[in-house]
Amino acid sequence: MKKVFILAAASVVSLTAMSSCGAGSAKMTTDTDTLAYAIGIQIGNMAYSFDSTLNPKNVVAGVLDVYAKKAKMTPEEIDAFMQDYMTVRLPRKKAEEGKAFIADAVKNGADTLAGGLAYKIEKPGAETKVAIGDTISVRYTLTLPEGQVLEKAEQPTQFVLTEGGLIKAWTMGLPLVGEGGKITLFVPGDLAYGPMGTRGIAPNQALQFDVEVVKVTKPTPKTEAETK
Repeated sequence: MKKVFILAAASVVSLTAMSSCGAGSAKMTTDTDTLAYAIGIQIGNMAYSFDSTLNPKNVVAGVLDVYAKKAKMTPEEIDAFMQDYMTVRLPRKKAEEGKAFIADAVKNGADTLAGGLAYKIEKPGAETKVAIGDTISVRYTLTLPEGQVLEKAEQPTQFVLTEGGLIKAWTMGLPLVGEGGKITLFVPGDLAYGPMGTRGIAPNQALQFDVEVVKVTKPTPKTEAETK
């Protein structure tokens, strides 16, 4: 398994989530009206998946200003702002939110490791703990700090636990439990996907993993001939 866990594409968002901002009053009496509404839905989904806290009124205002030819930002200004936002402002914001998330987890009983990983062992599992090089099967749920589930692996996922092949939080946290164990990892951004982020995960985004270690297979010792 590579660093990117089978992440669900976060680009398609339930319209129910958007409805809390107030339902629209579109009338779809013609094909053109229906097309316009469909495009609006796509814009709304894109904005919501980018940042669910965005003010939908400003999203709509941007569309209306384009139609009125009164856009308040030039293409160059938009490009400059987006570049600054994605590379400076958003990573800084997420790093600050991550610190608060970890602090809250610790306040609520989580333990910590050097490096900033917070964790709760829900079930220790077998006495023999997971180790680097083991082949393990796990079920896990990946959640954002605000509670949004990004991915839920109900069927066991198998991989070799290797440093550099997985996010640091997994190689640090999973050895705390054995086969049959369950652990919750509260992960700061630098132990997850870092300042680059990944698909569906913002730069420096803190994450929560709830992991159940279903099976652990220790590596087969090399024979004398293989070691020569």
